[in-house]
Amino acid sequence: MRRGLALLFVLGLVGCSGSQTAAIDPSPNPLDKLIRQPGAKTNMDTNPANLASAVLTAGLGQLPVYIDGGAFRLLPFDVQQASIPGRTLVTRYSVTMPRTQSVVDTVTVASPTAPETRQLASNYTVAVSLDGRNVRDPQRFWVFYRNNGPQICRIYYPGDLGSLQMGANSLVLHPLSAGRHVLRVEVAQRMGGGLPAARIVRVYRLNVLNRGVGSAERAVSPDDDGPPQANNTPLALRQPAA
Repeated sequence: MRRGLALLFVLGLVGCSGSQTAAIDPSPNPLDKLIRQPGAKTNMDTNPANLASAVLTAGLGQLPVYIDGGAFRLLPFDVQQASIPGRTLVTRYSVTMPRTQSVVDTVTVASPTAPETRQLASNYTVAVSLDGRNVRDPQRFWVFYRNNGPQICRIYYPGDLGSLQMGANSLVLHPLSAGRHVLRVEVAQRMGGGLPAARIVRVYRLNVLNRGVGSAERAVSPDDDGPPQANNTPLALRQPAA
């Protein structure tokens, strides 16, 4: 059942070409300065697809939570979490981090074809808030790409995922001020067939240290020039990351 692919797949690592562009709504919002906007200029490592896929690669235990020498902190995403019609599932995370950029995936979908992937994505409504302020139109942050396409490379994927078309709603936060912050993600999925909507809520309690990236973060960040740590075990046979 292809709907079961939602909230689950993508296996990528940083380091490739390509960028994502989108129309920018000029209406002001206080959070716009804290979140990288669609259409922002990116390089070969920081395009939206590459960073979105990195979050899920970390969720599958194949990538550390700090990448690019600590330039990005990948916030937790449970790749095993499934939607349940009529239920609201709430997950809470506590993250201590330096003042660096962070990446959060709110939802991902996958399908063999691009039109099907976009159709799956249209079933989701996303709401995001930071410290009680709502992010303007989170739907703007959807990015669509092929799992082995030019927007991601050095991909760590098993054979059953290599040709999937991906969609990810993914946000990049600029370094936050030192102190405590609350990032809240709410995802509603229209299930169809007369079933009630399924809802997932993720609450990230961020403790931002009064320092920038240090040796601890750089030590766990992967060597971008090193060989891939390939894992070709089909996803269905993998054990959840510890």
